[in-house]
Amino acid sequence: MTQDHWRALLPESRWLYAFMLGGKDVTVTIEKVQREALMRQGIKEPELRPVLYIKGKDKQLVLNKTNLATIADLHGDKPSKWTGKQITLFETTTRKGRETVPCIRIKGAK
Repeated sequence: MTQDHWRALLPESRWLYAFMLGGKDVTVTIEKVQREALMRQGIKEPELRPVLYIKGKDKQLVLNKTNLATIADLHGDKPSKWTGKQITLFETTTRKGRETVPCIRIKGAK
């Protein structure tokens, strides 16, 4: 995973960002998925969000509905059964309001 991006100059974060994939597909093993109380910009109270922990990595990925549904399609509806399963992360873009922004999506491991 690459760190050659302006966001890499910001204080260390525990989150995995699209630029860190370096434009490559990255196959990872799921360590666990759990809900955590996270603060979001513009929201005053913490919100419970699903977080993907990756085996052997120090970065986590906050999962959105699209990525959760993809993992469920690949490995079943029970997150407790996803531990040890492999997925492939890839960089793409999505619409956020009027902007097109980079994002991480998930597909089956090769």
